Amino acid sequence: MTAFSRAIEDEVRDRKGHTLFLGGETPMALVSYRALAFALAPFVVCSSLAFSSALAQNAETTSPASGFTNALPELVEGKRTFLPAYFNDITPQTAADMVVRIPGFSIDDGESVRGFGAAAGNVLIDGSRPTSKNESLFSILARIPAGNVERIELLEGAAAGALAPGKSLVVNVVRKTNNKASGKWEVQATGVGSGRIKPKLDTSYTSKIAGFNVTTGLHAEIENVEDFIGFEGILSPAGVYTERGPNDDRRRSKYAQATFALDGKIGETKLNANGSYMEGKFRRTWVHVAFRPNATLPFRVDEGLETNNTQRWEIGGDLERDVAGWTGKLALLAKATEDENSDLAGFNAVGQAKNFGRFIASSTNEERVGRLTFKRKFGAHQIETGGEVAFNRLDFIGQYAEGNGTIFVVRPSDISSTEVSENRREAFISDSWTISPKLTLESTLTGEWSTIEQTGASGKKRSFFYPKPRVKAAWKPQDGWTYRIEVERVVGQLDFGAFADSASVGDSNQNSGNPELRPEQIWSGLIGIERRWGKRGVINASLVQEKFEDQLTLVPTRNGGVALGNVPEAERWGYNVTWTIPLSALLTGLELEGNYRWRDSELIDPITNQARPFSGWNGKNFNTNISYEIPKKKLRMGAWYWRGNNNREYRPNQTFQWGTIDSWGAWIETKAYKNLSLEFGVEDPLGTTFNRLRTDFTPDRRSGVVRQTQYRERSKDGTWYLLVKGTF
Repeated sequence: MTAFSRAIEDEVRDRKGHTLFLGGETPMALVSYRALAFALAPFVVCSSLAFSSALAQNAETTSPASGFTNALPELVEGKRTFLPAYFNDITPQTAADMVVRIPGFSIDDGESVRGFGAAAGNVLIDGSRPTSKNESLFSILARIPAGNVERIELLEGAAAGALAPGKSLVVNVVRKTNNKASGKWEVQATGVGSGRIKPKLDTSYTSKIAGFNVTTGLHAEIENVEDFIGFEGILSPAGVYTERGPNDDRRRSKYAQATFALDGKIGETKLNANGSYMEGKFRRTWVHVAFRPNATLPFRVDEGLETNNTQRWEIGGDLERDVAGWTGKLALLAKATEDENSDLAGFNAVGQAKNFGRFIASSTNEERVGRLTFKRKFGAHQIETGGEVAFNRLDFIGQYAEGNGTIFVVRPSDISSTEVSENRREAFISDSWTISPKLTLESTLTGEWSTIEQTGASGKKRSFFYPKPRVKAAWKPQDGWTYRIEVERVVGQLDFGAFADSASVGDSNQNSGNPELRPEQIWSGLIGIERRWGKRGVINASLVQEKFEDQLTLVPTRNGGVALGNVPEAERWGYNVTWTIPLSALLTGLELEGNYRWRDSELIDPITNQARPFSGWNGKNFNTNISYEIPKKKLRMGAWYWRGNNNREYRPNQTFQWGTIDSWGAWIETKAYKNLSLEFGVEDPLGTTFNRLRTDFTPDRRSGVVRQTQYRERSKDGTWYLLVKGTF
């Protein structure tokens, strides 16, 4: 008997009495908690830093002297140089193993936006940023064998800004010039409670061909085999179930990707090139059987099918050489993604003819980018200037139809065709100024010009210009302490998908395209403090304030529909705390890492004209893990815990609220065998439960009159995994 069959029997046996529970707080509790949390933030930060000072004093008496090869490198002109010996205790196999070990540093892939500028990450390879936008920095680092790494540099302040403007911390992985041919492979099997297995394969090989480093890679995996089993029901305004029943949601996905990279020199010119191709498939089937109160037979069966097929390719590269005392660099990129989507759902009474709604869409998204930069050092100043041109285009065709599941009827009015293109130009100049060994200042001024043109029934052409200044300062009054202040104007990029019609058939919701959208503009400020001690100890805390103009949220349209639109003003604020705390005083090799992010936000709701938080935004996240390592036995183990706060989405006549999610796991890894790593772990071994509350208002949220609510609760099995990695 399947889990879904058992769930149906449970519904028949017990038709009465179910307590409605949704993880999270009541609105009043949320307000109180947010106000209290932000008020207590300075005290939390001060307490944390005081605690770190006590640990630092203890570490100074127990940690090795700075002359030891595995001690924390000293900061020299904004740079800490980590030699391979620093990482001996973890026996790294790849550069990725080494970079994630650097205390106080987290890999940041940059923003998922058009162009190069804002998409820049915080990891460089031999002083250059990878030109790929389809691959993560971790994946690129994982293809560099640890034996080919000469050193890793952690850059701060002006030194970071000189190589990657806008980043406070940057890692530069410097490879050996005499790299030997080598490769790495990785095989993982992940199992779920029902016995299904998700396999994953990743392999790459690097060799020298005509003086160039050439790396090829292949990645393939079945990414998703999860079943979500639970129930959902409809409640009246009085909170009484009018219907409920079991729900079965099954999701399957897989993808494969091939990659290629080349780097070397042609005379005095450095050359980097890369390419990738990926194909992926996703399929989701779901069914819900609805019962009336006290009934033993269902009166309605809801069912749906969603599919997605994706093809994606990318080719890019850069040339770098000295030109009249300046270092010039030209980067080029071309990429495209093709998607085929289908979303079908039916809500059919038992014994009656079936009727389904179906939305299918086909889209092609293309991007072409060119960026030219020049940089030069003038005494204490590092000047960089340049520009970028980018062309992006989206072709979209979507249609809605209704039918019996086999034959569908499409009305001409239910077909939408949209082409959106953007020509964007950007010019900038930045100065990274080392005022003194303790004080650095980075300032940047960028101008952005863009023209967005949309064809189709809502065709329109608009042009925008936005100046984007940025100032960042870092002060180190004494060793181990850093204070940062940052002010920046950020201009968001419009999602081309917001110009086209879309639908969530399963929730009976449709969104119209909006040709009048304007980009968000954000004034962002940050004040941060960092405390480092010993070999790995670090605590980093910061306060964040953001002021929005033209913030994006769902708004009603003139014809009674819903579309993404702009509200004039909005605000978001909060704080971040990250920590790496060695606990050697308790047990040698024990360490605690983690981070906590808290945000609150406010905008004037376009429906109710009342203040509310941003839509669909998670305000609180907590993550921590504790690890223990025994270097002599080449053994590491640990456990982790993650908690994500509930968030709420607002539509003109609905709200969706998701419950808090708790997740945890444990792992153990051994590298006792030469060139081989074995890791076994479990994630949520007792399973995970997700819940959602949808509230429908009549006629909209302005009235405050609830028509009905839908409560959904689903669970998925825990997983285990066995990961085997090796080098050759």
